Amino acid sequence: MNYLSEINNLKQQLNKEKKKNEILSNENKKLKSIITNLNNEINKLKQYEQKNRLLQEKINKKNIEIQKYKSDNNKDFDEGISSVKPGEKIIAINFVSMGTQDIGHYALVCKNTDLFVRLEERLYNDFPQFKNYETYFENKTKRIKRFKTLDENKIKNKDVINVFTLDI
Repeated sequence: MNYLSEINNLKQQLNKEKKKNEILSNENKKLKSIITNLNNEINKLKQYEQKNRLLQEKINKKNIEIQKYKSDNNKDFDEGISSVKPGEKIIAINFVSMGTQDIGHYALVCKNTDLFVRLEERLYNDFPQFKNYETYFENKTKRIKRFKTLDENKIKNKDVINVFTLDI
């Protein structure tokens, strides 16, 4: 009888262990499912991180392009008007090439006290082909003196400066 009781006792222990094992197995499945979901989330985050990095690189490149564009386009404006002192006026003058179609209408913002030669230099930076010619400038049929100011040359706001070239 002793054996029978021992067998029953072992069966009960076995059933207890089976239940524990089943509970642990279910818990293990749940944890594996959680791990899988977390790994999927991690992968999604890595993909977002990579996309974010690529977008940030594109943004940085575009910002550099924008700064370069601003620098190139504001260079003439900034050169022309660094500060305005009493007696100075901000004006815009237009250049038109005569005899060629190189310059249709090219406007420069400057001050009335700027030397004409500084404007000429800015013009040549944007139209370097004119460096190959002897050039002279006229405003209202009067020849412009390069080393005089715009006021001294009687150049006013919105005046049109004609650019003439001599082929040498």
